[in-house]
Amino acid sequence: MIKIDLEKIRKAPDDWNEVFDYREDIAKLTKDVASLGKFKNIIVVGNGGSITSYDAYYAALLPEVRSKTIWTMDPELLARTRKEFSKDETVVVAVSKSGNTLGQIESLLYFKDYPVVVVTDPNKGTLSEIAKKLGWNIIVHPPVGGRFSGGTSSTLVSAALAGINIEEIQQGMIEGYELKDIAYTLAKFYFDKEKEGYSEVYVTCYCERLSGFENLIVQLMHESVCKDGAGQTFYFAMGPEAQHHTNQRFLGGNKNVIGTFITAGSASVDKIDIPDDLKKIDYKGKELGSINGIKYQEALNAEYLGTKGDADEKSVPNVTIDIDRVNEKTVGQMVSLWHLVAFYSSIMRKVNPFDQPAVERSKDITLDILLNKT
Repeated sequence: MIKIDLEKIRKAPDDWNEVFDYREDIAKLTKDVASLGKFKNIIVVGNGGSITSYDAYYAALLPEVRSKTIWTMDPELLARTRKEFSKDETVVVAVSKSGNTLGQIESLLYFKDYPVVVVTDPNKGTLSEIAKKLGWNIIVHPPVGGRFSGGTSSTLVSAALAGINIEEIQQGMIEGYELKDIAYTLAKFYFDKEKEGYSEVYVTCYCERLSGFENLIVQLMHESVCKDGAGQTFYFAMGPEAQHHTNQRFLGGNKNVIGTFITAGSASVDKIDIPDDLKKIDYKGKELGSINGIKYQEALNAEYLGTKGDADEKSVPNVTIDIDRVNEKTVGQMVSLWHLVAFYSSIMRKVNPFDQPAVERSKDITLDILLNKT
């Protein structure tokens, strides 16, 4: 389960959206995916919401199927991926709600001789037309925007092909959408601090398995909230490594940053083992042997508590999101929580949480540049 350490949990308003009521038919989707066959590797081609939730799931759940996400047409990356992932052992999944993302189509065509399945609207869009011409499998993308589609075929097709238990993820997301009060409280914390001049939110994570949440959290908060001059800048870094550089900005720079710590429990009982001949070595006035026998998880928690303690001493506002264990359910809960935080944050600022006008204009300019070169 997810916990936050804000003192007062507020009651969320009745504002809701049918997007969060969507439930994928897991039995049907599992059958559709099984019909594609089994593969050792998966290449997922997409941008933004089409890939950010999948990347979060894959990094957190450590499936055995090898995976590569392609979000760029960088020719060296495409060539290297093709060399590393042979077409007789690899399936390519292309995900796009509109089917009209030019960069995705350009990258996908590099792998056009591979087994390919596309998740898109089967009745419109360039991607759908290409799939029909080339005989690729098409799975329906529901009318749910990409960054909010972590519980739909948009993400779950790739997850299932990777060997992830998508039924457990769906259950976790359903449970996560029940955390409305926690999500509203966190959104209100950010909103109130923005009004006080805190224009940046530094998210630092102390669990490597949750590193894949970086792009999802940043996308949800930027693309949903930052409109009409409102919204905060979110940036994400992994602790304790980030303590050696970004702590200087967080705790020593301009006082416009609030912190969000993400921590997670672990079942590991591994302990630090200091050999006898090293125990007397001096470390900052203490013997190195003094840390012998400490669990590695305890050492990691101490790094987090040290940074939080420094922030508290300096009166830097901060909040902690803690997950008791990383598994399919809790990862699903985490995705739903951030969906709701982005939604409530948008409502508080009176902006539409489901559009992205600035993103669309850049795509139009890109197309104009390419067409003028032909």
